[in-house]
Amino acid sequence: MAQPYEGFDLNTIHNNQAAQLGLQFAGTAVHAGHEYVEKNINQYINVSMLRHYFNVSNSYVLKKIQLLLFPFGRKHWARLVQRSEHTGHTTGYKPPREDLNSPDLYIPVMALITYVLLVGIVSGTKHMFHPEILGLTASKAIAVVLFEVVLIKLGCYLLNISAEAQFLDLICYCGYKFIGIIATLLVGVKSPSWATWSVFFYTNIAVGFFLLRSLRHIVLPDTSAATATGLHHRKHRIYFLFIVAALQLVFSWILLSNTWGLTDAHATATSAPLRSRP
Repeated sequence: MAQPYEGFDLNTIHNNQAAQLGLQFAGTAVHAGHEYVEKNINQYINVSMLRHYFNVSNSYVLKKIQLLLFPFGRKHWARLVQRSEHTGHTTGYKPPREDLNSPDLYIPVMALITYVLLVGIVSGTKHMFHPEILGLTASKAIAVVLFEVVLIKLGCYLLNISAEAQFLDLICYCGYKFIGIIATLLVGVKSPSWATWSVFFYTNIAVGFFLLRSLRHIVLPDTSAATATGLHHRKHRIYFLFIVAALQLVFSWILLSNTWGLTDAHATATSAPLRSRP
């Protein structure tokens, strides 16, 4: 049997100048790559801001979902501000973990993923599943949310509303509709159509009411300086708020029509052989 090479020692690697230069070069390359990625990511995405939107807790998630489904009894909707300990000046809003009224990205992202998976499961129960459904459903959902955000930003621009809401804030608010969509899908798996439609209308009314109260501090002007022009603009902005709330029904129906279309297609496919029999 061949004897192991006794001259091999790890210390020889450290003593080898070529190995040391290689390690230094690798470390420099990794550090430069990290700086490059961080610089380019921060150019388009504020990583610290993203951390703020994902700063949630388990209790916050449960209470926020409860608020989205049953928002009618809540009276306090103003967001809490965060102040500096040294100067006492306002440094921004408190994170979702500390404020239930603060928008977050955790629930919309998790709800979007759950919605896509549920569509795949429902299509599977109807024997209509194919892998492309997941990608098409996710693309359609993202497109609907982005279109709604652009629509709200356009409405704010036309109504001369100051851009107090961050772009990510609007994505959070528009993404909360997936909670109602998930509830509708779960009920629609085994329940009759009237129960599914009842859940669909209720959840969209609840989410619409939630948006009415949450977006109020952004859309409506300050009533302390009420003038004829200000009241005129305020009236238009109230209409705009109700339009945004009512559009939740439209966007939710667009997102659910995919699944309902699969159900109809399955029903047609199963009844076609029966009609063709003599």
